[in-house]
Amino acid sequence: MVSLSDVRAALVRLPSLAAGKRRRSLLVWIALTVVFLAAARFAVPTGSSIEYDSYYLSPAANWNGTVEPSVRALAGRAHNASLGFGEIVYISLPARTDRQDAMNLLASIHGLDVHLIPGVDGDTVHPKSVPDGGSSLRPPELGCWRAHADAWRRMLASRQETMLILEDDADFDVHIHDIFERISTQMQHNRLRVAPPTEREIEAAPYGLDWDVMYLGQCSDYASPRRDLAQAFSDPDAPQRAITHEHFVGMLQSLGVYGKAIGKTRTISPSFGPVCTLAYAITRRGAQRLLLNFSYLGLSSAIDVDMLNKLQTGVIRGYTITPPPFNQFQLNNEKDSDTKVQLSPEELEKQKKEKEKTEKDIGNLAGTSLNIRNSARHAMLVNLDRHNWEDYERVMPMPSKQATKTQILAADESDEPVPQFTGTPEEGKAASQKAGAAPLEEVTDSSSETPANESAEDSSSSSTESESEEAPADKPAEQTGAGEPEGDERDASLKQNEESTADQETAVTTDETTESSAEGTTPGEDAVEESTSDEQEKNTEGEDAPLEAPGIET
Repeated sequence: MVSLSDVRAALVRLPSLAAGKRRRSLLVWIALTVVFLAAARFAVPTGSSIEYDSYYLSPAANWNGTVEPSVRALAGRAHNASLGFGEIVYISLPARTDRQDAMNLLASIHGLDVHLIPGVDGDTVHPKSVPDGGSSLRPPELGCWRAHADAWRRMLASRQETMLILEDDADFDVHIHDIFERISTQMQHNRLRVAPPTEREIEAAPYGLDWDVMYLGQCSDYASPRRDLAQAFSDPDAPQRAITHEHFVGMLQSLGVYGKAIGKTRTISPSFGPVCTLAYAITRRGAQRLLLNFSYLGLSSAIDVDMLNKLQTGVIRGYTITPPPFNQFQLNNEKDSDTKVQLSPEELEKQKKEKEKTEKDIGNLAGTSLNIRNSARHAMLVNLDRHNWEDYERVMPMPSKQATKTQILAADESDEPVPQFTGTPEEGKAASQKAGAAPLEEVTDSSSETPANESAEDSSSSSTESESEEAPADKPAEQTGAGEPEGDERDASLKQNEESTADQETAVTTDETTESSAEGTTPGEDAVEESTSDEQEKNTEGEDAPLEAPGIET
């Protein structure tokens, strides 16, 4: 590297060189200027403090930056439903069904299997079950301890070797599987181990088994005096510097990560000062040590503080991931805490007035998560967003009113549509009687040829059965068709029509005789009435005439 003295010497010699060789081109002067600026940029005075843009560590044994196939395959288990751990559980009070709904919703979207550990109300903890030294703990602290102890017991009752324990207000990055794949790769090349990995760890433990607790969701932390015990690695999903809490910025800087590396880097270090139990993993051996130290032997303070004390004394061993991949999702209202707070009426009224002054509470939409680049709870709103009617309008736009008029297809499923009848009910009844109660397509389809005798039969039958005044019995039947037959065919058709009409009149007379007998009248009187009615209808020239002729007694 060019030292500062070399730069100064070059700067002193520049004028003399330029004066001695006046024929040098301007290009040479530009080149010298570039060299000078480059040397000044990278020159560092001796004894000054160095702030690197990246954090570089000496390669550990068998770790040169490349990932062996076996390590890659084992780290790939981070993409399963338990992130490579044996099981994922979360603790939630039975009454907080709102948080349970949110946790199961997040898990289903990101392909995780989570199991509920019911939270415990501290007031229900029997005094005899409180560990020695824990009588001074408040009910919320006792309930928190008991719920976490139940999770440790579940771990020992199962056949799993690791377990991830979450609280019900946890949030994480949408790329959670990729993040834990990188953590697994680093843990398999862990340079902080005090003993080499066993064959079992190499074959089936994505995060190793040389630890008791792994902190993944601490709310505060500070490094151990052994600052040299740290392993940094690049993570494109690490939170940006602007959203990383100052606790973790200070932690990274204390471990040698500065400048632009903050926001691109995570570290693994021995746990020393983590606070909160939002998210942490345990091994089987770790669950045994936790139950031993915080139940069997006693409890002196809140569970997270007691765990911190045991970490600092070296009773349990842990690793801390900084910044943590899990963070608390905060609504900034009373729902953020499960603690039962008894407030006086005056305090409640004061809180109500303060809330009215602030912006309108919009629930989960106003929630925030620090230390997470892409919040899964925020992304969930976009993931499940739907605009159904806009989708219909985009894919199938609304047709014009002219195109929405429906058409009735013919009964024979022909391609020609039949227009709808738009007349009054009386006109429809008359048209139906004229057509002999024929289907609609027979009335409107002018292209079909109907035989004359069939039309006459239908017309005659309709005129006899109908009581309508517009179709008298002796009115000639209307025929449909494109034309009449000619020659011999026409004579035969007319003769057949006359015979059919005579037969029908005979049948009608017989029916009338039967009906008249039942009513006490004679066929002759009906004939007289019909004859008189016909004459009056002709005289009135189309006007309606009464069915009964005056002067005829029945």
